[in-house]
Formats: sequence, structure tokens, C-alpha cells
Amino acid sequence: YETYGMTETVTHVAIRQLKSKNAEGEPHFKALDNIHFEQDERSCLVIHAPKLVENKLVTNDVVRLESDTSFDLLGRYDNVINSGGVKLFPEQIEEKLQPVIDERFIVAGKSDDKLGEKLILIVENSRDTAESIAKRIKYLKGITKFEVPKDIYIIDKFKETVNGKIQRGETLKVALGKS
Repeated sequence: YETYGMTETVTHVAIRQLKSKNAEGEPHFKALDNIHFEQDERSCLVIHAPKLVENKLVTNDVVRLESDTSFDLLGRYDNVINSGGVKLFPEQIEEKLQPVIDERFIVAGKSDDKLGEKLILIVENSRDTAESIAKRIKYLKGITKFEVPKDIYIIDKFKETVNGKIQRGETLKVALGKS
């Protein structure tokens, strides 16, 4: 199972079964009892959990609401890349790229005069060249032309928080030589 929760709710508010030998898996997160959802104007999840918190909780998680008790998680609002008017969610693209990249990596947006932002790939301490990685991505099935990184950067080490979480913004600055 995969769960969805927030520090503010002190517990999980939704769950979905993952694919396993015994189960097909569920595409959507489903609310636990006495919890329902809506979206704000940014398409971010709003949680109503009156038995857990007094007020509604507005998240920065962009979702596709299936009903008031189920949703698909698309990605973080703070990470959305707007490339030529197309909204790209790094978390979804990274999942698609995972089979062809062995090292840790992230995708990010780089300022671009024509597109507004262009999608780039940043790989940590790669044994491969950028050209080799680009070639594998080119033949990857299930990836759209918008999800193919326009540039690939290889850096020695990602910037991390004290607990090992990648700091996307700081890592982007390192890749672009701005840090």
C-alpha cells in the first residue's frame, strides 16, 4: 500500500493499493473514513478532515480529483515546469526515466527565451556520458516529446537537506554554475 498524509493531520488521510502478486493495484488514492477532498484554483488538493483538524488543509500537491473521496497525485505545485505552455510534473517524468538511468537524478526547468522553461536532466556522479543517457531516453517507450530533456547535466553531488532529501533548487543552481 501507498499512503498519503501530512504532518498537519498527524496521520494518513488516503491510501491506495499497489500492484503485487496478489492484487492488481489501484490507480487512485482513496480517502479514509470521514475525510473528503476538493481542489483549489491551482488544482492543489484541499483536505477536509474534521475529526483530525478544525480547518481545511490546503496542500501544494497538484491532483486530478476523481471524486470528493479519491484523487491521482500529479506532483508538487512548487516543482511544475511550464515549457511552451505545457505543464510538466517532474515526479511523473522521473518515474518514466527511472528504467534507463542507474544513478540518482532529477529533472528541472531551466529558463529559456523561446519556451519560458525548458526541461533539463541533472544526473549525480554518472558513469555514463550525457550523450549515452540521451540515446537511451530517445528510445524509451511511454515518454512524450515534451518529457524528453533538452539538456543533460552531470554533477558530482546533489545538494541535500540534513536528512538526505534532495534540494532541487540548490542542485539546479550547482548544475547551472550559479552556486
